[in-house]
Amino acid sequence: MFDRIAGRYDTVNTVLSAGTDAGWRRQAARETGLRPGGSALDVACGSGKLAAELAKLAGGGRVVGIDFSPQMLAIARREHPQIEFIEGDALNLPFDDASFDASTIAFGLRNLADPLRGLREMRRVTRGHVVVLEFVRPPKGVVGAAYRTYLRALLPVIGGLVSGQPSAYRYLSDTVDTYRTPEELTAMARAAGWSDARFHSLAMGTVGIVTGT
Repeated sequence: MFDRIAGRYDTVNTVLSAGTDAGWRRQAARETGLRPGGSALDVACGSGKLAAELAKLAGGGRVVGIDFSPQMLAIARREHPQIEFIEGDALNLPFDDASFDASTIAFGLRNLADPLRGLREMRRVTRGHVVVLEFVRPPKGVVGAAYRTYLRALLPVIGGLVSGQPSAYRYLSDTVDTYRTPEELTAMARAAGWSDARFHSLAMGTVGIVTGT
């Protein structure tokens, strides 16, 4: 599915988020505390946009993106030739323990067959900060109701029209009730061994960042 939508993936994300997704990624990158010369891993990196934000902070340090979609990686390598991109499994990261100063995953945790194992793998290969950027369950109230309506009715239509792959975006609306709450995401990070796990709310509570060490 991700191979099929790779060519229009970034365009669809920008349209669906009204351009705010870039700011979310910048915030997630800043949460790593990455310094010039540092190293970072972006898991489920897709087309490499978050990895590019990490590279700006690393200032010549090592930044690696890993993904299981060859077509996504082809775009990432073309758009960001200065970054190392490899094909691999988020549940079995091909790196030694404590290989990176920081690691991130953006909107990929919900796609892992075993999210807890994915978080444990991020912890294993990281000696500093770990960061998750993810959608969360629609909050209660007017904002949550409007967000739920958007996900169920508008997102699959808009995503399908822009990408030409309506089935690829239908899964987002079909699984809205399986999105995790901020408390569930934080508890999962702690269960994976993250220290000082905290949640930061974005976009009126529809998106969030989980940080830890």
